[in-house]
Amino acid sequence: MKPPELRAVIVDDEAPAREVLCDLLSAHSNVKVIGEADSVANAIAICQELRPNLVFLDVQLGDGEGFDVLPKLAPVPAIIFVTAYDHFAFRAFEANALDYLLKPPHPTRLANALERILHQPPDTGTGPYKRDDRIYLRTSDGITLAFVSQISGIVAEQNYSIVHLASGEAKMVRGSLTDWEKNLPRQLFIKLNRSLIVNLEKIERVSFAGRDEMDIKIVGFPTTVHLGRRAAFLIRKEFGQPNLL
Repeated sequence: MKPPELRAVIVDDEAPAREVLCDLLSAHSNVKVIGEADSVANAIAICQELRPNLVFLDVQLGDGEGFDVLPKLAPVPAIIFVTAYDHFAFRAFEANALDYLLKPPHPTRLANALERILHQPPDTGTGPYKRDDRIYLRTSDGITLAFVSQISGIVAEQNYSIVHLASGEAKMVRGSLTDWEKNLPRQLFIKLNRSLIVNLEKIERVSFAGRDEMDIKIVGFPTTVHLGRRAAFLIRKEFGQPNLL
């Protein structure tokens, strides 16, 4: 089977380092370097414009760190850190990097890193998120990488949103429910009211509470969620039983 095409951006503030990596990547027919950047600002601009599915990222850049680029990438490409200092390795993997290579990259280590991408979700291109996209959830405690399909629901909290994951984790991130509604796949998520979006696949139990209301158990939520008349109707409609009381 033909390997997927990897559209790569190289981010390094040293031109010779970018050139070395380009030469190494030329041995891999499925990798095309579509852009280069020498700073955090340039990296963000180029990635937002070109939408690569692979980024080689130096840690120390003239105007900041490679880690500063990560929250600005959506959808999230595969990230391979390339740096001269191995003491950044733990932090790189905490940020869910695909791999971590020391300069100058060894051809075999580079090949192994590229091979790992075959086991990652496919490139998502532009537009709203798809179920297998990976997105960064940036909180006050750091960054969590999550698959869209593993989001069980999102609850509005003033200027923030609480993202509930199927694992039971809850992450408070900046952003409105309206923003989430625009970007999440509509075949998977439904906005039930002004404060709640639910992943339909994560609803594991429904129980009726009176004539027009219901309680739903959602995977990853600590308690059941009570729905009023309109939200209950939307759930019944989604499951093909709009007239069920």
